Amino acid sequence: MPFAQVNDIKMYYEVHGAGGSPVMLIMGLGAGKSGWPPEVVQKLAARHRVILFDNRGVGQTGAPAEPPYTMPQLAADAVDLLDASGFAKAHIFGMSMGGMIAQHIALDFPERVWGLVLGCTTPGGKHVERTPPDVLDILIKPPSGNRAADIRAAWPIFHTPAVIEAQRDALEAELARELAYPEQPRYAFELQMGAIVKTHNTFERLPAITAPTLVQVGLDDRLIPPGNARMLAAQIPRARLLEYPAAAHSYLRDTGFKAVDDILDFLAGVEADTAMTGAN
Repeated sequence: MPFAQVNDIKMYYEVHGAGGSPVMLIMGLGAGKSGWPPEVVQKLAARHRVILFDNRGVGQTGAPAEPPYTMPQLAADAVDLLDASGFAKAHIFGMSMGGMIAQHIALDFPERVWGLVLGCTTPGGKHVERTPPDVLDILIKPPSGNRAADIRAAWPIFHTPAVIEAQRDALEAELARELAYPEQPRYAFELQMGAIVKTHNTFERLPAITAPTLVQVGLDDRLIPPGNARMLAAQIPRARLLEYPAAAHSYLRDTGFKAVDDILDFLAGVEADTAMTGAN
């Protein structure tokens, strides 16, 4: 199993795909590399080298108990992992908290970012369109001791009812993969949440992002409502916004993975533009 020494932790990571430009996938709050559906990794790896990993505090990566975790720290972890895995530059695709981390990478390390994809995420701060209280209650509810039941209870904040009904077998398979992976310590979840609440506010800085940017969101997302994606797209120069009807927070699965095809088309366009301009 590949591990890299990244700052003060050992970070677990994998690289998939035989060739093509690198794409780094950054998962959200409380989720590790097992949170990426295999269909997503397979689609991307058919054209790219795909880097996926467990963030600080989750999965097989180190979970130091000393607070605080910060968003700049999580971004620096990801960039140091690029160094450790031998990539000078990559496309960056972050979802939810991973999209927050991706914003900080694009702002603090612009030379490391080729194309930027921000999925179901927010600029944070006072401009945020807030999560409804009933959804937030489900997200932060302490574990019951029955991990499988807790994950199933959270499905309605990640998927539409239609997807839960029609794709129950696929969701159960994802659940089995999650149960086979190390459970996140509660203190680490709270430290990640603290990084979101206390250290993520990019709204005023977003116009400084220079990477070509695609923003995606499901129109039925109640965890990070669509208004947040619209703010991102309005603030980031030349950003493209794609909104998906009948899709919730886990919009990749909810769209039948059409959103992944859109990402592949976007990345191909970024690379074509780069070739035409001679940029690197």
